[in-house]
Amino acid sequence: MIEVQLSKSSQEKIIVTFDTNVVNYFSVTNVRTSTSASGRIHVGHIKSIEITTNKKGKPVLLLTTKFNATFSNDEIDVEVLDKVKDLVAEVQRAMQTTVL
Repeated sequence: MIEVQLSKSSQEKIIVTFDTNVVNYFSVTNVRTSTSASGRIHVGHIKSIEITTNKKGKPVLLLTTKFNATFSNDEIDVEVLDKVKDLVAEVQRAMQTTVL
């Protein structure tokens, strides 16, 4: 299992975990749905996951579903960037081997 808090400065305090086939988001605020502060997505529903740069020049974890909905567009602290890169690589590997 990989577990990382994306940004200590963000008020959401988002923690992302990945274990086998499911990416989990945990937050202290309501950021994923209107009824839940956390979110989950199976690798079979992920179209892409990558680290990009936002308009402020900060790294961002961008996860898009196969329905072209943005599931994650969250800033990443530079201190945890390598760990997030490991998470992205693991998710991408799981996406390639998951057949539904």
